[in-house]
Amino acid sequence: MEKVMLAKQPILNHKKELFAYELLYRGEEPTDHFDGDFATIDVMVNAFVNIGIEQLSGAYPVFINFTENLLKEGIIQQFDPDNLIIELLETIEITEEIKFFIKKLAKQGYRLALDDVTLELFEKWEQADLIRYLTFIKVDFIQCETRCKRQQIAERVRQNYPRIRLLAEKIETIEVFREALEIGYQYFQGYFFMRPKLMESLEIPSFYYTYLRLIQQIDRKDFDLKEIANIIQMDLSLSYKLLKLINSPAYRRIERIHSIHQAVVLLGQKEIKKWLYILALRENYQRKSFQGTDALVKSSYYRAKMCESIAQRIVPNLKQEAFLVGYFSQLPAILLQPIDKLLRSLSLDEVIEQALLGKQGILTDIYHLAVAYEQVNWLELDRLMEKLRLDQEWVFTTYQDAQTWVQNILRN
Repeated sequence: MEKVMLAKQPILNHKKELFAYELLYRGEEPTDHFDGDFATIDVMVNAFVNIGIEQLSGAYPVFINFTENLLKEGIIQQFDPDNLIIELLETIEITEEIKFFIKKLAKQGYRLALDDVTLELFEKWEQADLIRYLTFIKVDFIQCETRCKRQQIAERVRQNYPRIRLLAEKIETIEVFREALEIGYQYFQGYFFMRPKLMESLEIPSFYYTYLRLIQQIDRKDFDLKEIANIIQMDLSLSYKLLKLINSPAYRRIERIHSIHQAVVLLGQKEIKKWLYILALRENYQRKSFQGTDALVKSSYYRAKMCESIAQRIVPNLKQEAFLVGYFSQLPAILLQPIDKLLRSLSLDEVIEQALLGKQGILTDIYHLAVAYEQVNWLELDRLMEKLRLDQEWVFTTYQDAQTWVQNILRN
């Protein structure tokens, strides 16, 4: 499995109360080697999908760095203005195109913060008539090395842009914090308060082939949610991400989920397109192909198909639920988390949850039969075949069909 990492650092108000978090990229490679575009996309996917924005920040807003390229990509417009604060990197080159995007984002209600501001950078953006579109100015108290310059920025903001909030970053001592308070800064960030806290999780790898198929679909004029659902259902990683996403605060619905098709319909065409685009863009940066040899992932596919086939024969109205029982049964082993914790993030139908928790029921028996065949537990297999009134020859054929189905998927 792939490790998921990012860091969060609190941003406080003048009373040292939590106001927001900045989310920061963390990866296996040294920070001087990472690609800024990929770093932002990776942070967004990990924050909103893999880890969950509710777990990361609760009800507090998040600051996320955006590069010049990503401003032009249009990723930001895929998000509600209330969900994040766009941190514009100081390296962004001021062009007519960038001016257009900044003005457009401000008009659409997005909150913009200019990062690592020095007096020279402030004057450059003021000359370009862009300061007035900002919500926050983050002044770097290390790069902006003198009190005089830091105070000049604060005074010019108060006089000419009273709506803009001043954020002092890289505050490392009590003396610097007191100085920032004294000259009028309203928000504060730095090692004096807290170093960035590393957040880790695990991610199920996806098929790169799946993304290629999905991109073909979402670019079609006759966008077909049913076909999109069929493709997603064949990828364990995407299926899990989809259910975590639909259970997040931004999308949470009253209905519990009984199938991938239902989840796709509930999320809707606009949101599906948005997240598939972002996930595919991240995958394109990574260019990591799926290693179809992982035993736990293979087992998940086998169990899903075996459970679906058995349910089709004895309780056809529950075949979609049976598929998800088998599909997600290996998540605790894959993600190294207890099943009850995982279920809280997925909002699955109660009948699916009961089976995954091992509670008595028809889907539990179907699931146990699939596992018994997988583990060559003949005594348990005989007991369950008799209980479910299934003959040995049919079960053997169904097992072979499920194995063939898995091989065909992994071969793609």
